[in-house]
Amino acid sequence: MKTGVIILGHGSRSEDAQVILDNLVNQIKDRGIYYYVEGAMLQFNQPDLALAISEAIGKNVEKVIVVPLFIFNGIHMKEDIPEILEQERVKYPDIEIELAGNIGADSRIAEILLDRIKEVV
Repeated sequence: MKTGVIILGHGSRSEDAQVILDNLVNQIKDRGIYYYVEGAMLQFNQPDLALAISEAIGKNVEKVIVVPLFIFNGIHMKEDIPEILEQERVKYPDIEIELAGNIGADSRIAEILLDRIKEVV
């Protein structure tokens, strides 16, 4: 099955947000695990989530996995993203569209935080 992955950031008016998302997307692409990997932003930047899904489908993916770069399981995770995905499922009934879980309090994030603390100690 040709699986497409969309790494979904919140979005920002800062250009740095797009650079960081692109960097993360390229790190996933470089692993060569998935047929298609791209980034999208929920707000402010392009492509937005709907456009990113459309572009993935244009590359003949059979399944789209949306991976949110969100620490908290807030309103975007509970309402905004699921609403967009439901609209896209109606548009593309033959494509499986799934939402991965948010990052949460993963111990790997704690390790990164400890590294950042060490940088200034």
